[in-house]
Amino acid sequence: MDFEGVKTWLGGQARKRAEVCGLKAVTGFVLAPLAIWFATTCIYWELRTILSRHGNPQPADLKMCFWITMATIPLMFLGNRFMPRRSLMEERMEGDAVDVAMARYAYGRADVLWHLILWILFTGPRLVDWGMTSVRERRDWRAYDTHSCGAVLWLLASRLKKVPYEDIQREIPWLNLDETGPELMKIPGVLKLKTPPAGLGLTDDLRKAIATGGNLEF
Repeated sequence: MDFEGVKTWLGGQARKRAEVCGLKAVTGFVLAPLAIWFATTCIYWELRTILSRHGNPQPADLKMCFWITMATIPLMFLGNRFMPRRSLMEERMEGDAVDVAMARYAYGRADVLWHLILWILFTGPRLVDWGMTSVRERRDWRAYDTHSCGAVLWLLASRLKKVPYEDIQREIPWLNLDETGPELMKIPGVLKLKTPPAGLGLTDDLRKAIATGGNLEF
């Protein structure tokens, strides 16, 4: 495939990736209100249950439950911002066998319930974060530098081995490798090889995709 062919193929892949990111953003923004509604509903009915234990709730009590529930919404977003993202599985997998056994003993039903509560509370805010991240990714893919990246991919695909940075700069003198490098690394299959002489290479799957015009698996 010649340079124009590689550039056209890469542009198509970037557009497809932008479309996927757009769908992810829409999904996140649609599901986030539903998740927040579910979390606030659980909070409201839990407050009503607590009041019911002390007698029949009055309209003023129900109104108070409603406003307390509404006040928890910004707290969900604040908690999501500062809550560590480590998962229970990651903590269980760390350490030696003794540590894992002790962790399994420590994580009882109360801890599972606590993680379930956090999951309910933070799913909405994290869907919003996911949607915002997808919007930024869509913007980046729509502005992707297919000309510079396509030139480097065409050069790498024409060589069977790693291409040193010096050779890349010599073959494409107009290329700003410092700016193009991060965008190139977004493409699955571009290898950054550090063994002297440092340079770039391609996986066999990416070479095949370029040669046949196949799709990239991000």
